[in-house]
Amino acid sequence: MPPKDKASPGRFHALLDRSAAAWLILVIGLGMTLGLWQYFGEHFTERTRDRFSHRAEAAKSLLVSRMQAHEQVLRGAAALFAASAQVDREEWRAYVNALELERALPGIQGTGFTRMIPADQLAGHVAAVRAEGFSDYAIHPAGERKLYSSIVYLEPFTGRNLRAFGYDMYSEPVRREAMERARDNGLPALSGKVTLVQEFGSEVQAGFLIYLPIYAGGIRPDTVDARRTALLGFVYSPFRAQDMMDSIFSGQLKDAELELFDVSPTPGNLLFASAQRSAHARFVVDYPVEIAGRTWLARLSSTPAFERDNDSAEPGLILFGGTALSLMLFVLLNVNAKHRRQMQNAATRLAQSRDEFRTLVENVPGVVFRCQVDAPWGVIHISPNIEALTGARPEEFLVAHVSFGDFIVPEDFATIEAAIATALQARTSYEVEYRMRSRSGNICWVSERGHVYVDERGQAQWLDGVIIDVTERKQAEEAIRNLAFVDTLTHLPNRRFLLDRLRQGLANSRRHGRHGALLFIDLDHFKAINDTYGHEAGDRLLCDVAQRLRQSVREGDTVARLGGDEFVVMLEDLADTGREACEKGTAIGDKILAALNEPFEIEGALHHNTPSIGITCFGSADERAEDLLRRADEAMYRAKAGGRNRLETHATQAN
Repeated sequence: MPPKDKASPGRFHALLDRSAAAWLILVIGLGMTLGLWQYFGEHFTERTRDRFSHRAEAAKSLLVSRMQAHEQVLRGAAALFAASAQVDREEWRAYVNALELERALPGIQGTGFTRMIPADQLAGHVAAVRAEGFSDYAIHPAGERKLYSSIVYLEPFTGRNLRAFGYDMYSEPVRREAMERARDNGLPALSGKVTLVQEFGSEVQAGFLIYLPIYAGGIRPDTVDARRTALLGFVYSPFRAQDMMDSIFSGQLKDAELELFDVSPTPGNLLFASAQRSAHARFVVDYPVEIAGRTWLARLSSTPAFERDNDSAEPGLILFGGTALSLMLFVLLNVNAKHRRQMQNAATRLAQSRDEFRTLVENVPGVVFRCQVDAPWGVIHISPNIEALTGARPEEFLVAHVSFGDFIVPEDFATIEAAIATALQARTSYEVEYRMRSRSGNICWVSERGHVYVDERGQAQWLDGVIIDVTERKQAEEAIRNLAFVDTLTHLPNRRFLLDRLRQGLANSRRHGRHGALLFIDLDHFKAINDTYGHEAGDRLLCDVAQRLRQSVREGDTVARLGGDEFVVMLEDLADTGREACEKGTAIGDKILAALNEPFEIEGALHHNTPSIGITCFGSADERAEDLLRRADEAMYRAKAGGRNRLETHATQAN
């Protein structure tokens, strides 16, 4: 054994003395360089893909939010029919005009009502409409059918929309499928791709429609057969796809191209395309979008500008630097084969330089730094970009007049120290986000990525890393969250947020056996406020109502605005029994009733505006959030029917 121990080092030394060692180092160096180049290339590609997917998700949320808003417009129209014994043409025109849809929800072609007409009532219907002054009125297309439909109301009743007057949408298969689906389930139904009857000339666009059924008595029957019997017609909205999507995404698709398909991505199903999609787009994301019982497919493709702006030079730098380093080692080993000791020392120094270079490359662009490991993180090296973040010159850091700790928000110290400690223990890099306050007082969010340098004894020597300003990203994330969950007028939670909280509240009730209550609040005669004082005054009144509702409930309760003048209050954890929860919920409802009966100041005058409140209770039973909201809504309508300015409990809980 001893002779072999001596021979092994000799063979190794002989290898280093030959040029084969240089070739071996070259092969290993190039292999490592290619590996690192591929790894970081895939890493940055994946990061860019995530960023693009985030933008695509935001575009999807924007589309869903707009379409839900249009569904809500139809629900409001259905409520008009439920509240009015006979909606005539002038009442319909006044209602639609009051919505100001061209300002609030641009891109809609119109809002209308189509009546269902059995064949035996056709002649009487035509005569009645002609008696209104439309002497040429007739249902088209002509032909004998058992059941007709006719567009009798459509606002604005001008331009293209005049072509739709009297059109029998039920005679066309694609529209009929959506109308029958809406009729049978009582919910909004989106049609497939159609060409609207309003289209003519050379600017023909793809179109679609949303229907909501209107039943006799204004209440949806419980069974399908009863719904078919009680059907009076549909409130609906037609949309020109190109106009609609342009209004939604105007200025929003700077880095992506959008294609929207009905059901499946085939040329015949294309509803909208923001531009001709490049066949060489690096990032393509498909999102199914559920709208009123029908699925669209949104396909977003990256633009060359997005790919160029998000391309990183770091993989190329690694490839170039690694290749250069490997060639340098090859030349040094080849030239200095007989001076092995000197070559080994040089290789050690080059390896250290390579590691330091790699650390910097991994964190470019940004403020590159080297600092002490412990707070307040005195600076050893800093790049010039630090002045843009802090207002302090690099020289001030280098002479220790200031340190990083002078500009970090104190509450974030613990987060940074924990990230560094964890990385040091695991011998890994760390990444942490925190806030910095500049000399001018501005606070920005930054992302820091770094690595603790450890010597041969395992002692931490310094930190190498980079700081990147991510304030815009943080602001964008916050804006997206607000758009998705907050009502922009009152800053209360919106319907989507409320349903989420309701589901959580029901789950908590089932888990802990505690009961709560839900209040549905609708302002009485709110339309008169808008008609008398204008919509800006109405908006201010809604904000005042929201403030009074917040002040009337407990800190942990949820106050939300569903839209228009409808508000909902969710009261959780009221009592162990349903009866006690209803009593406490009623007491809070009376408090709200009293608060909203106090006069409001409008245009310098005091105005009284009363509410109608419906209340329903919930507990450990297996309920759905939508059913709970419906019960409260029914109780509210009972309050209105009972004379308004009162509180009514849902019928099943009244006793």
